[in-house]
Amino acid sequence: MHLVKTSITLPDDLLLEARAMSQNVSSLVTEALREYIRQRKVQKAMESFGSWKGRDGDSTDIVNALRTEEGRDYAGRTH
Repeated sequence: MHLVKTSITLPDDLLLEARAMSQNVSSLVTEALREYIRQRKVQKAMESFGSWKGRDGDSTDIVNALRTEEGRDYAGRTH
Protein backbone atom coordinates (compact mmCIF):
# COMPACT_ATOMS: atom_id res chain seq x y z
CA MET A 1 0.00 0.00 0.00
CA HIS A 2 1.38 3.39 -0.99
CA LEU A 3 1.14 6.02 1.74
CA VAL A 4 0.72 9.73 1.08
CA LYS A 5 1.51 12.34 3.67
CA THR A 6 -1.24 14.93 4.01
CA SER A 7 -2.26 17.67 6.36
CA ILE A 8 -5.68 17.89 7.99
CA THR A 9 -7.16 20.37 10.41
CA LEU A 10 -8.87 19.01 13.52
CA PRO A 11 -10.42 20.67 16.54
CA ASP A 12 -8.10 20.54 19.57
CA ASP A 13 -10.49 18.45 21.65
CA LEU A 14 -10.85 15.83 18.91
CA LEU A 15 -7.09 15.53 18.47
CA LEU A 16 -6.61 15.16 22.23
CA GLU A 17 -9.19 12.36 22.33
CA ALA A 18 -7.58 10.66 19.34
CA ARG A 19 -4.15 10.79 20.98
CA ALA A 20 -5.62 9.38 24.19
CA MET A 21 -7.03 6.44 22.23
CA SER A 22 -4.01 5.71 20.08
CA GLN A 23 -0.35 6.60 19.86
CA ASN A 24 -0.71 6.48 16.07
CA VAL A 25 -3.27 9.13 15.10
CA SER A 26 -2.69 8.50 11.38
CA SER A 27 -3.70 4.88 11.82
CA LEU A 28 -6.76 5.90 13.82
CA VAL A 29 -7.83 8.41 11.16
CA THR A 30 -7.26 5.81 8.42
CA GLU A 31 -9.41 3.27 10.26
CA ALA A 32 -12.17 5.83 10.89
CA LEU A 33 -12.14 7.02 7.28
CA ARG A 34 -12.29 3.46 5.92
CA GLU A 35 -15.30 2.75 8.15
CA TYR A 36 -17.01 5.99 7.11
CA ILE A 37 -16.52 5.19 3.42
CA ARG A 38 -17.79 1.63 3.93
CA GLN A 39 -20.92 2.93 5.65
CA ARG A 40 -21.53 5.48 2.86
CA LYS A 41 -21.26 2.73 0.22
CA VAL A 42 -23.77 0.60 2.13
CA GLN A 43 -26.07 3.62 2.48
CA LYS A 44 -25.82 4.36 -1.25
CA ALA A 45 -26.61 0.73 -2.08
CA MET A 46 -29.60 0.76 0.27
CA GLU A 47 -30.89 3.96 -1.32
CA SER A 48 -30.68 2.39 -4.78
CA PHE A 49 -33.05 -0.43 -3.89
CA GLY A 50 -36.33 0.09 -5.67
CA SER A 51 -34.81 2.13 -8.48
CA TRP A 52 -36.01 -0.57 -10.91
CA LYS A 53 -39.54 -0.26 -9.61
CA GLY A 54 -42.01 0.87 -12.25
CA ARG A 55 -39.63 0.39 -15.16
CA ASP A 56 -40.56 -1.59 -18.23
CA GLY A 57 -38.20 -3.86 -20.15
CA ASP A 58 -35.76 -6.63 -19.42
CA SER A 59 -32.85 -6.20 -17.03
CA THR A 60 -30.33 -5.34 -19.76
CA ASP A 61 -32.55 -2.56 -21.07
CA ILE A 62 -33.12 -1.24 -17.56
CA VAL A 63 -29.40 -1.21 -16.72
CA ASN A 64 -28.50 0.50 -19.99
CA ALA A 65 -31.21 3.12 -19.40
CA LEU A 66 -29.94 3.74 -15.86
CA ARG A 67 -26.40 4.18 -17.16
CA THR A 68 -27.46 6.83 -19.65
CA GLU A 69 -29.87 8.78 -17.42
CA GLU A 70 -28.99 12.38 -16.61
CA GLY A 71 -25.94 12.39 -18.86
CA ARG A 72 -24.22 9.57 -17.01
CA ASP A 73 -21.34 7.98 -18.89
CA TYR A 74 -20.01 4.98 -17.01
CA ALA A 75 -16.40 4.21 -17.91
CA GLY A 76 -16.84 5.86 -21.31
CA ARG A 77 -19.19 3.13 -22.50
CA THR A 78 -21.51 3.91 -25.35
CA HIS A 79 -24.95 2.38 -25.50
